Amino acid sequence: MEQKTVIDGRYVLLEPVGGGGMARVYRARDEVLGREVALKVLREQYAGETEVVERFRREAQVAAGLSHANIVSVYDRGVSAEGDYYAVMEYVPGGTLEDRLEKSGALRPQTAAAVAVQISGALEASHERGVLHRDLKPGNVLVTEYGDVKVADFGSGGSAETSRAGFSRTELSPGTVTYMSPEQARGGEVGPASDLYSLGVVLYEMLTGEPPFSGESEISLALMHVSEPPRPPSELAPGVPEGMEALVLKLLSKSPGDRYTDASELTGDLKRVRDGKPPAHAAAARPETSGTTGRAHRRLLLPAALAVLVLLGLVGWGLFGAPDVRETPVADLAAGVESVQVPGGGGETAGNADPDESVFVHRAAPENISGNSTYLDDPLADGNPEAVVSVTQNWNPDGGTGTYNDRPVGVWYDAEAGQWAIFNQDRAAMPEGAAFNVVVSESSGRTG
Repeated sequence: MEQKTVIDGRYVLLEPVGGGGMARVYRARDEVLGREVALKVLREQYAGETEVVERFRREAQVAAGLSHANIVSVYDRGVSAEGDYYAVMEYVPGGTLEDRLEKSGALRPQTAAAVAVQISGALEASHERGVLHRDLKPGNVLVTEYGDVKVADFGSGGSAETSRAGFSRTELSPGTVTYMSPEQARGGEVGPASDLYSLGVVLYEMLTGEPPFSGESEISLALMHVSEPPRPPSELAPGVPEGMEALVLKLLSKSPGDRYTDASELTGDLKRVRDGKPPAHAAAARPETSGTTGRAHRRLLLPAALAVLVLLGLVGWGLFGAPDVRETPVADLAAGVESVQVPGGGGETAGNADPDESVFVHRAAPENISGNSTYLDDPLADGNPEAVVSVTQNWNPDGGTGTYNDRPVGVWYDAEAGQWAIFNQDRAAMPEGAAFNVVVSESSGRTG
């Protein structure tokens, strides 16, 4: 791809401007219409992967259906004669909000409110069309030459009707943990309120120069989103007005129902704060306390940690290098189990007494393997498509003599069989003897 200068005989590549694990983004020139565009090109190694190609096409199609002044426009998509899958987007020359914050630090409260109004307007438009963003962060907020902002990468989201992060892993963007909502970190239902939480994190960072939570690992960050109250922004930036602080803390509520009803309601309050007026819907907002204890607290934290690992598995080990995971098996530490015995066949509980949750190690065996999948056998999961199923690799199967499945995995529910299954996302055959740490909760709606 680096040697090519023209795509499809029309788009001349000028320079790379970004990219991720799945695609590269270039500044390019459309020779037919005589304008600069951003060209997103699928990486060569995925061109033969049917599921990845279909996801790339679907993302472009979804994004192309959105039209708003604060959303990056998608003009076209296609595949060149050379087999390059691409999407053509509006080119926004001013860099990202992330660049701006790294260079100049926190924004004035009025400026932060004005930027948030534009982002909220973009979310309002996308949610009205039934599209979630699910990965809102400063790096996805582009700055125009006039100082306005446009939100990019809407196509990586999904239906705004609420979707289960634990139901179809292949349909999800992993999200960036720093900006991820508690329900997304837990592997629960994700809806419009989840995007509003992420905007709350972005707004907090615009006001203070740093996000509300920071940790040594993605797991610690996920647990903070689930259980820790954020510091009031005024403690870090004394100039933050009381009304703005109330608005931000409402956005960062742990429960989606405690946030704004929708983006339209939020936009109205942001405009009031921008104009020096108190918010109409956040006057009573206060920092939350972490009052969840005992069994219910553990039920929240353990699925959260494991769910983040599975989400990040969509792009391989990501920032969780395999050696780190092997040194600190998450399921063992979070469940308080000193050593987990691998079961001889299906699964074996790991000492938890919670009737609404199963914590066990599942072993892939001939009787439960089908192609790239291994089927779970658990009373909470069987026949329950609403179960929350979180999985990580077990790094020490059979005391180190078993098979280590060093591949990104996901989970899916086989409605015909009435069972959940773990699958290799690269479609490689599931090896016999592979073991996985599994947590099953009855449903994401249970509060314990």
